[in-house]
Amino acid sequence: MSFRRNLNTINRYESRPNSGIADAAEFQTQPLTFHVRSREPVHNRLSGNVDSHVFVEESRRTSTSRSLKITGENTVDANSSDSQTINEKTLAGQVETLNDCTANELTNEKSDVLSQYDEPESDVTLFSLDDDPNLPVMTFRSILVGVLEGILGAAVTQLFMFKPVHLRIQPLFLQITSMLFGRGLALIPGPKWWNPGPFSIKETAFASIMSSSASVGAFAIEMLAAQDLYFDRVPNFAISMAILLSSQMIGYGWAGLTQPILVYPAQVAYPDVLPSVSLFHSLFGEGQETKDQLKFFKKAFFSMGLYEIFPTYISPALQAVSLFCLTLPHNQAITNLFGGAQPFEGLGFLNVSGDWSLIGAQGPFFTPLIAQIHHIIGVLFSLFIFSVVYTNSWFDAGSAQNFPFLSTSLLTSEGAPYPSKKIINADGTPNEEAIAKIGLPYFTSTYVIASVFGSLAAASAVSHVLLHNHDIILSLFKKNANIKGTDPHRIVCQKYPDFPLWGFMLISVLSIGLALGASALENSGLSVGGILVAIALSGVLTLAVGFLTAITGFHLNLNSVVQMLGGLLFPGNAYGNMVFTTYGASTVSQSINMLKDLKLGQYMHMSQTSVVTSQILGTFVGTLVNYGMMKVLINNQRDVLLLPNGNGVFSGFTIASFEAHAVSWGAFSTRLFLANQRYVAIPAALGIGIILPIPFFIAHKYWPRLRLNAVNIPLVTGSISSGYAGATAGRFVNIIIGLMSQFYARRYRPEWFKKYNYVCSAALDGGAQIVILILSIFFQGAAGYTVKFPTYFLNPPSGIPKDYCYMSSGMGKGNSHED
Repeated sequence: MSFRRNLNTINRYESRPNSGIADAAEFQTQPLTFHVRSREPVHNRLSGNVDSHVFVEESRRTSTSRSLKITGENTVDANSSDSQTINEKTLAGQVETLNDCTANELTNEKSDVLSQYDEPESDVTLFSLDDDPNLPVMTFRSILVGVLEGILGAAVTQLFMFKPVHLRIQPLFLQITSMLFGRGLALIPGPKWWNPGPFSIKETAFASIMSSSASVGAFAIEMLAAQDLYFDRVPNFAISMAILLSSQMIGYGWAGLTQPILVYPAQVAYPDVLPSVSLFHSLFGEGQETKDQLKFFKKAFFSMGLYEIFPTYISPALQAVSLFCLTLPHNQAITNLFGGAQPFEGLGFLNVSGDWSLIGAQGPFFTPLIAQIHHIIGVLFSLFIFSVVYTNSWFDAGSAQNFPFLSTSLLTSEGAPYPSKKIINADGTPNEEAIAKIGLPYFTSTYVIASVFGSLAAASAVSHVLLHNHDIILSLFKKNANIKGTDPHRIVCQKYPDFPLWGFMLISVLSIGLALGASALENSGLSVGGILVAIALSGVLTLAVGFLTAITGFHLNLNSVVQMLGGLLFPGNAYGNMVFTTYGASTVSQSINMLKDLKLGQYMHMSQTSVVTSQILGTFVGTLVNYGMMKVLINNQRDVLLLPNGNGVFSGFTIASFEAHAVSWGAFSTRLFLANQRYVAIPAALGIGIILPIPFFIAHKYWPRLRLNAVNIPLVTGSISSGYAGATAGRFVNIIIGLMSQFYARRYRPEWFKKYNYVCSAALDGGAQIVILILSIFFQGAAGYTVKFPTYFLNPPSGIPKDYCYMSSGMGKGNSHED
């Protein structure tokens, strides 16, 4: 019999006492592979190549027992008897007993397979498959912890949308604080509904998923903030809630419907979820190691919290230290390359940051090394390409025309701010008389190139997924399809009731109705057909981007691409383009976040119903906090948010970028982006992006030793595009720490890495973000008042960049808006 072909899952697994961070570290270190040694990875997280072979390796543990390790999937205990029966359970639920499948036969099968390969490759071991169905999950205290943590996380995430760097509170921090808070509640005596016993690992996972769902941030906030800041359109509370909730819930519907291919298979691992799973297992382990990890977390958390007071409030010059700006003559070209303390200042090359909120934004402790290498390549290439296009004034929008070096805003032909409000009528349509007088808008040359690479990234992500995962996708459309490589954790979870398919469909239908109603009441300018097309587009993109995220951990920003498609399909209304983007792109982001939570719940052996319930509760909590925080910040910091570069504490660059795209594509899509028009390169890049991964795919088939399947076009092009805006000062230190963690510590200090790496990440992120939230509210103006720290050389006056880089008069002016 062919064990390799028939074995999908095995029902008896070895319980490994140290299957937490150690296993996750091994899992994330290597490409996701189902082999022991090979010339070519069978499944590479970055290439997406899939092979259904499962290789088994035998190792003797004692004289009377042996362990059969299924590399990359699980571990199976085999008794000393050679007639051990192994059960196989398929995705469809059918059970086939493999009688007389002896250890010798398994070893022979392994030898047949391994004879094809000659290079060693480290094996991969997933987490323990032990499960206690009697552990409490959804309890009063787990819901209480989830609500309180969700309020905190949503407030932090929303605050950072209006900061120089846009980031969210890390799930690792939420799960540790949820555990500590829950254990504290467990010490309070009371009836069983209040205290059913020790705070369990599944209660912690439930509270963490709930607080994480709240902390994601409702992406539709960008649309509401842009309309408020730039067009004085302020939808009432009910319409705002309808838009925020519907855009998220439609995404949840797509996530539920795509689970069979984006959650259930073992191949879709979600690398950024693995640290959370490993940390859960470690924190709930027994022994000195767990105590050491918690002690380390507390020390690092409070140390970072105390330190962050300095770069955030007392000594903000520590946020960015550029020796070049400090020592070289004041020159705008120097700033363009080395500046980076505030948005649109410069590219931040060799700028040393001492602010963890800037350094940790890219996740240096848990982003896989190969993904970081792709990111480094993208950053280095961006230094070259942005400098070339600006100095050579491509698109007539560079240094020769006195355009700003970096800007996401619309500009006039002289590089001045384009008066968007004057050329948009109250209903969102373009004011032709004003346009005839003012002229068509421009983008700075560097932003055009960034948008081109954004289009390349989005299109290449689709073709990349289709090339490397076409067999999985095609299997969905076959009758009685059985997706190969079902995650064994999925099999464990089948004992629990799934959230019904009709439930996800009902969520989708109700949310679509809510979206249509809100659009009609708001007079959005987008037809019913336009909204439905946007929602359908989000379903297609969920599949493509979901694969990319699940395999690489890379998050692709789709806003600009969807805005482009909305402008081309439904031109002539800026407000309508905002709505199209909200339901076409923001919905995808929500889908991906829910899919990650569903995978986390699967790893933790939770029922789907409990996971979905936690997500929905967290969404309601987060939506209310997001909206309230947005209103407070806009009301108290409106003038600052409209400044070109903000004030170093707050910045509206994310909202400005969204508004500029909506106006350009909504009002000018047929005048700027079609054939023979100024910015035709941006949509044309979609066609090129579809083709880009194909040569590498074909070349790998002929020359596998070159490992060209490891080349990930969406990662490189996406890094060029996504690194354009925001404060860039943290890039250099981020790269250094990422290499120290993912290369040096993982390879040369593996024990420290396995024990402390993810704990350190959670502590540093949490300590910095909590202190920044407190300082922003009580000292830096988020609540409407400011307590200024005295000015000195580490706290430069307002108007001077924190890194003392030279800013010539008028540079960056293109990021502001005029009425």
